[in-house]
Amino acid sequence: MWHRFLSWLAKRYLGRQVQKRPPAPLSQLNPAALERVLVLNATGLGDLLFSTPALRALKETYPWWQVDVLAHPRYASLLLENPHVARRWLYPGRGIRFFRLMGELGRQHYQLVIILHGNDPEATLLSWSTGCPTIIGSANSPLSFCYSAAVSHPDPHQHAVERRLDFARLLGADTPDKKMHLFLLPAEVQEAENILAQHFGTPPSLLIALHPTGSAPYKCWPLNYFAELGNQLSSTYRAAFLLVSGRRDRKRAASLASLLPGKTLLTGGRFSLRLTAALLSRCHLLVANDSGPLHLGLALRVPTLGLLGADHPHRIGPYQTEWGAYLYKKEEVCPEVRCLLRHCPDNRCLQAIAPSEVMHQIREWWEPRFLKGLK
Repeated sequence: MWHRFLSWLAKRYLGRQVQKRPPAPLSQLNPAALERVLVLNATGLGDLLFSTPALRALKETYPWWQVDVLAHPRYASLLLENPHVARRWLYPGRGIRFFRLMGELGRQHYQLVIILHGNDPEATLLSWSTGCPTIIGSANSPLSFCYSAAVSHPDPHQHAVERRLDFARLLGADTPDKKMHLFLLPAEVQEAENILAQHFGTPPSLLIALHPTGSAPYKCWPLNYFAELGNQLSSTYRAAFLLVSGRRDRKRAASLASLLPGKTLLTGGRFSLRLTAALLSRCHLLVANDSGPLHLGLALRVPTLGLLGADHPHRIGPYQTEWGAYLYKKEEVCPEVRCLLRHCPDNRCLQAIAPSEVMHQIREWWEPRFLKGLK
């Protein structure tokens, strides 16, 4: 109800503002004359990582630009040490802090604002509050009348990385490197190694990460399947396990830990996001549901096998990475699209992926490429 009311109010307010201050045509923009650029990407973990190639494209093409990013406070730390980002703004949520941020952004004198990924009406309101004459956003936004240019994506299966790169291409920017990136400090990696050594006694010679949770049940491979897979991995490779989960879904991950042989390390929201990433970076394989840690593993160059159900792998799966693979059976077993709206009564698409198939994929794809020298 509140969202609908805010959307209605923003549409009326911005409709009047556009009459007073129409957006400048993109044809009038001279990228060579720009210095300060704001990029909005204030949604999920995966959304932010999908945007890192676009940020790289902007900075590689226009190295003199100061590119600032407004991100969700839960995930903004992933941009630390990123050489393509000058400053991080934190999305404060609704309330008085939102209006304070609007005022602060209005004092920054940005010359270009790009909404790579953001929820409306908040994203457009924040962009408009900068006073910037040139805003680029999505053609799907109900507030796209405020933009100098609106980017459309006619291909429903276009990958999320390419969708964000389309915004950069509109400005003449691109990059040959379309891989996601996350930059860790040596001290963070060392801290992760110390935690592993302390927990397991000695650093495991083979550490496999499992991510058995997700943002909603319809995205989760059955827990008993994860347990069966874990037992096969243990008997086949004598692996130790890192179980990646948040604080809210720690109970589900702990249930899996109780079904696995030997010692396991459960993150369970006990570590910062960057330290969790550093722990994940020490793993030799990640098997993950369609959720943030899947994309985290890919950005860290960890061999990652995604178990995908609701969304199509062409849109959100591993992209142009030899260390990424996936299993996907939705089109074979369930033609419904309602699961993308979180109305799926049961995730038949994920239940159709048997543990034996996952183990087969690991043997055929991961073992010959990534296991050499570890045994």
